[in-house]
Amino acid sequence: MIRLADRKDCCGCGACAAVCPHDAIAMVPDGMGFRYPRVDMDRCVDCHLCEDTCSFADSAAEASGCKTALRCAPGPSRTSGSPHPLTWPRVATGFAPTASSAASASDTPVSGESANSRYARPDRASVIAEAIRFPELMDRSQSGGLAFALMRKAVRSGMVVYGAAIDDDFVVRHRRVETEEGLEPLRLSKYVQSECGQSIPRMVLADLKAGRRVLFTGTPCQCVGVGSLCRKYREGLLLADILCHGVPAPFVWRDYLAEQERRHGKKLTRVLFRDPSLGWHEHKEVLFFGDERVVGGEYTDLFYRHLMLRPSCTVCPYASVARVSDLTMADCWGVEKALPGFADDNRGCSLLLCNTPAGEAFSADFPGETVERRAVALEKVMQANFLAPSTPKDGADLFENTYIRRGYSVAERRCRRNAIRIRVRRWARKAGIKL
Repeated sequence: MIRLADRKDCCGCGACAAVCPHDAIAMVPDGMGFRYPRVDMDRCVDCHLCEDTCSFADSAAEASGCKTALRCAPGPSRTSGSPHPLTWPRVATGFAPTASSAASASDTPVSGESANSRYARPDRASVIAEAIRFPELMDRSQSGGLAFALMRKAVRSGMVVYGAAIDDDFVVRHRRVETEEGLEPLRLSKYVQSECGQSIPRMVLADLKAGRRVLFTGTPCQCVGVGSLCRKYREGLLLADILCHGVPAPFVWRDYLAEQERRHGKKLTRVLFRDPSLGWHEHKEVLFFGDERVVGGEYTDLFYRHLMLRPSCTVCPYASVARVSDLTMADCWGVEKALPGFADDNRGCSLLLCNTPAGEAFSADFPGETVERRAVALEKVMQANFLAPSTPKDGADLFENTYIRRGYSVAERRCRRNAIRIRVRRWARKAGIKL
């Protein structure tokens, strides 16, 4: 069964709960809103499916050079020499499962199966990088419109799409979409960990079993979780991850919005994590109270100061050029210097990495879309999270402890004051002044 020695051992993808045939695992939020597996001992039969499906713990351990982070209950040990897959088979032609493979595939991970013989991370030289823009989509996109274009192509070709949307209660949740109209809520960035739970991975698996092709979009750890659960149906699954800076705490987002409603004395009607009308390089949350539009920045500041990231984000094994999905999407920061004149209008530009032949084949064209694309050297648009995870910053523990004990407003105010003290001390040290 799943036993976590440290919160950093779990990314919250929900694959362990989804694979459990006895529903013995529930994903339960902690004080920050991050979900972790809780095992019902009365239902658990020690089948070890949860351990065999969990890819994050072993991936993190491999990346850090440590022994496996996962702690297992007494019972049969998993076969040695069979590390969990970091990514999934490359498929050169399409990704629809054949009738024979769908009929013979088993959901249960094969004990002792050599992952290295079937799974291999793409090396850096094999990754194809492109700067890409969709001019007709960019006014309602926060980058170059790539994510929406991929999802729309998938729906038009009869695929099922899974992506993150902001619900009416402003909670970010993954949802299943089959129509172009249903794609609208999946547009735009969401800077908070989305809820997948055990239901979304199970829905993906059910679609694949039924012979449907699926495009799943999410963070790298979410893609790995879904891929691990659906490994026997992988040919029908296309994974598209984002270059992730780290996922912020859902409860902090919830309480930030409640605090804003209290300050303004009105109910929120809409939120944007980034407003395209402010320009591509501007990152501030925008809140709508009916007809009133308020440009914020407080939540964004907490995000970029790394005060509310999930603990596993600071040891993320997927923060690498060697990606774990078929496609990777990101903002193409630095494109103005890398490709002068291509995206100098501050409207946005996406970076597309084709990591597998399946990803390359799917993104080769976008019928019906106006698209501008140029090959770009990845080194010229390199970003920090292609090289290493986000690091915890001074004040992260202070923020979490204060938030859990005293609430959002006290935690934000205390950490803002603490940040000022830290900056003053650093300035004094550089100036040779003793305080």
